[in-house]
Amino acid sequence: MSAAHNTTKPQHAKVRSDCVISSPAAVPFRIPASFSGTSTPLTPRSAAALSSASLHAQRTRRPMFIGIGGGRGSGKEHTCHNIISTLRRLGHAELADRVVHLHLDDFHRAPSASDSEQLRLGNEQINYDHPESYDFALLHKVLAQLGSGEPTEVPMWDRRRKERKGWRTVECTPRVVLLEGTLVLFGREVRECLDMRVFLDVDSDTRLGRQVRAAIEQDEQVDLKRFLDLYLFVAKPSFEEFVWPTKRWADVIIPKGDTNGVAIELIAQRLIDLGQDP
Repeated sequence: MSAAHNTTKPQHAKVRSDCVISSPAAVPFRIPASFSGTSTPLTPRSAAALSSASLHAQRTRRPMFIGIGGGRGSGKEHTCHNIISTLRRLGHAELADRVVHLHLDDFHRAPSASDSEQLRLGNEQINYDHPESYDFALLHKVLAQLGSGEPTEVPMWDRRRKERKGWRTVECTPRVVLLEGTLVLFGREVRECLDMRVFLDVDSDTRLGRQVRAAIEQDEQVDLKRFLDLYLFVAKPSFEEFVWPTKRWADVIIPKGDTNGVAIELIAQRLIDLGQDP
């Protein structure tokens, strides 16, 4: 971690605010409409506007930023991997090597020491799908640095321990930045950095099944009743409140998520056609 990080006052997840569930019956409070951008006109970008944004990235040789949103279990991470592997399959390995893959989960706010203890004791539960659990200001700063070609330090999040585990440095100048996460399309500042906005539209049964399977693979002794309680009373309301409405901002909506090979190949071909090769 650099000296800059040591001198910066850490911002912690608000454990006793909107993003905390202290009982299964509680659901997150609403947040101001201005934060989610709903106070602005809901006019999706036209094909011409999308093309203009992409061509601007081509002319300036800045990276092309693609945001991939959708609910948990929709296949966002696999979609990014599939785009990169498709570039390689189509004979553009050099371009694939210059793709930077960012996870929104790496930008979770860390809970304070006292709140971490309460979490460890099981007295409280953070809703990690709530917007306040993410450091969008840090994300915006990272995107700006990647766009300018500077070496950029990116946080890393330990998904099992639910804590920040360090930083990694992106030394190369990327040609494409793939940013994926449930709330990638939520904040206005981040949306405005994106040249292409994608939403994976996968039915809730499929997403839940994938999440249950992943939980069991991670821990065979997982308490399924507790897991389903969290899904029904925390994750599902958060999806309906915060994630699903971001679909309105998408330039591209992909049914079936990461299994939609046609859509993934079209995105990869778009990168090639725009001349994003180094």
